[in-house]
Amino acid sequence: MQINFTSIINKEPQLNLAYPKEFNGATPIEYRTSSTAAEWGDMQIKELWFEGVCLLNSRFNVNTASALTLQCDSFCWVMNFVLDGELAVHSNTEDLEITLQTGHYHTFYCPALNIGLMVNGTTEAFTICLTKRFIRKLLGKDILPDNFEGGGQEPLTLVTTGAYHDSRFKELLKEMERADRPDYIRRIFLEAKILELLSLQLERLESERLSPGNLSKEDVSRLKEAKALVEQNLQTPCSLIELARKTGLNDFKLKKGFKELFGQTVFGYLFDLRMNSAYQLLKEGKTVGEVSEMVGYKNAHHFTFAFKKKYNLLPSQIGKVR
Repeated sequence: MQINFTSIINKEPQLNLAYPKEFNGATPIEYRTSSTAAEWGDMQIKELWFEGVCLLNSRFNVNTASALTLQCDSFCWVMNFVLDGELAVHSNTEDLEITLQTGHYHTFYCPALNIGLMVNGTTEAFTICLTKRFIRKLLGKDILPDNFEGGGQEPLTLVTTGAYHDSRFKELLKEMERADRPDYIRRIFLEAKILELLSLQLERLESERLSPGNLSKEDVSRLKEAKALVEQNLQTPCSLIELARKTGLNDFKLKKGFKELFGQTVFGYLFDLRMNSAYQLLKEGKTVGEVSEMVGYKNAHHFTFAFKKKYNLLPSQIGKVR
């Protein structure tokens, strides 16, 4: 099993993390610290793993906004928590873009990980990677999603995303960080905390379950209002939490209902609006910097990465293909 970080700009490998199959180690817990430095800055990853589980504490110190590709050659169920800074995550296999700020997390799974990371300044993240066998044993076939057992062509599936400020999530992360015990006890302790983190996420989803086709007229009206707010605020878009508050929807119903009604996620719709608007503005002769700001990207490097992902062209090339 391998996890690779590669520069999107020059395609050069930045860090290669190799693990035994299923994260099986020779001792109750295996430890390692990996690091690399380049022109863009440096990154350090403190690693800990045992059967079925790998924990990564990653710290990026970036001089200029940088784009990295993160790949894993095996199935991953990933819980990613941003402890400090901001991390933009792009799926390289489908239209999925999520920006996580301090105190936010997301959980997803995929048969083979292939995502883009945009980092700037100092960013710290805590990541929990679980194997398919671990999740299957834990949840059972009746609870797992239909596409869980799919082959290598299945896309990344987002399970949940949200904030963990002032909640049991935050307490659990602190408890895991401070787990100073003999390894054979620490392993049991960490596994118990991981199970609690996972159960909290599943409870949140279950309590807000939205059945297909169960949108009321009021829900539809509020979702259309949310769509209009997205269209009106390309430069300073609302977060999901803000959008849910303004429209009177909970965040789960907003995410699930928006996809059901309009066929796209909120972020996917915002991404398409931004890119379509950017394309037209570039054709009108605006500079990359001007367009980047006009469609809501604080950093031109982030905009360039997103634009190339959408059109397979650099923004600077648009004038050449008119």
